[in-house]
Amino acid sequence: MFIAARSSALTASAVRSNVGRKGASILGRSTRGFSTVQAEGIPVAASAGEGAKTAAITVAIKAGPRFESTPGVAHVLKNFTFKSNARRSALAIVREAELNGGILSSALSKEHLLLTAEFLRGDEDFFVQILGDVLSSSKFASHEFKEEVLPAVQAEYETVLNQPNVLGYDSLTQTAYRQRGLGASLFASPSSPVSYSQSVAFARSVFAKDNIAVVGSGIESDALQRLVSTHFKDVSPSKGAVEAGSKQYFGGDARVPYTPHHGDDSPRSHFGHYFLAFEGGAVDASPELAILRSHLGGESSVKWSSGLSPLSKVAESVEGSTVNAFNINFTDSGLFGVYVTAPHAQLQQVVKSAAQAIKDTSKSLSKEDLEKAKAKAKFEAASALETRASVHAAVAGQLLEGKKVQLLEETFSKIDGVSASSLASAADKALKTKATTVAVGDVHKLPYADEVL
Repeated sequence: MFIAARSSALTASAVRSNVGRKGASILGRSTRGFSTVQAEGIPVAASAGEGAKTAAITVAIKAGPRFESTPGVAHVLKNFTFKSNARRSALAIVREAELNGGILSSALSKEHLLLTAEFLRGDEDFFVQILGDVLSSSKFASHEFKEEVLPAVQAEYETVLNQPNVLGYDSLTQTAYRQRGLGASLFASPSSPVSYSQSVAFARSVFAKDNIAVVGSGIESDALQRLVSTHFKDVSPSKGAVEAGSKQYFGGDARVPYTPHHGDDSPRSHFGHYFLAFEGGAVDASPELAILRSHLGGESSVKWSSGLSPLSKVAESVEGSTVNAFNINFTDSGLFGVYVTAPHAQLQQVVKSAAQAIKDTSKSLSKEDLEKAKAKAKFEAASALETRASVHAAVAGQLLEGKKVQLLEETFSKIDGVSASSLASAADKALKTKATTVAVGDVHKLPYADEVL
């Protein structure tokens, strides 16, 4: 689970409501349908998605904040895609995409920039050409940078300032990894302005064949291979591996002042937010922490019920509070912990109880509770692959790391192999790392790390 910055470059409103919902559920059942091939030295994975009336193609690039050369430049590049190129102006891209009833979008995670085209089956050639042109012939016009890119970046940054959950998770990684590598922010800050030349230089360095992967659904692998070979042939050849920033975990304590925007007088908007995390595991690490997250829970499985999980019971102690466990995974590191919202006056009490629940659960988990947690972990692993966006991100991440596409059944097998002792050992290892805490709200009232642990 992690919040990614996402924006739609183009939207055909009449088509949006019909795109990919039924087809996505087919993909989400398993990744077994993906066939992997090479095209122009680029790893390509495709799933035919039988029965789907729409298709989607994603180009994943190692161009997330972890790989950026200047703070914020990855966020800027996300908004600099699908602009004018040697073949079409930005306006022509909009018009032609809408005439074909398609959607082009860009999304950013800590490690990857994802460019996606969604469209009706049969229009593959046009949309693969659009994606290839972004990588091979974008003009990066200075007037577009000033008139369109920077305003969009600023608007997204200001939106985040009014979303304490997103602001908190971004601050959490910055604190845990000290704003380097995995700790680089998803959002460009006005305090660290990004220049036009820095943006273009970063784009030129990451738009290369050895730094991208292509994933398609609703399309045969040989057809996608042929189209990528045709439309990506002019993409810059290998420039050497883009250097990944640090993954070293440090931990620490951060405090982020936050007040609701004008006119927001709802009681919950004035709650405090608190993030407590420890060093977790990589995306393909052992599944013990995923199972522990499922057991701790915090969310309800039944409408109008607060649930029976340990963190649900903690939340019940203070009216209106919520407590949820999270397990964030990156390529080679991760964060495990809890996110708490509660009235400022009671927040310290809730966080202390949540921290104690983690410690108690990690030491003693009954056989019945372990089996329930395994079942829930399987459900969460499967449901995470119920949308095209999540499937494409997962498959692309594996391709970019040179790994084979992992089947959902393999994940289930790993979950089944977890014992109570191995779970306790993994939890104990995480809890021995230095905690990372982020308090968001009225910082004069919110607790410090040593007051909740």
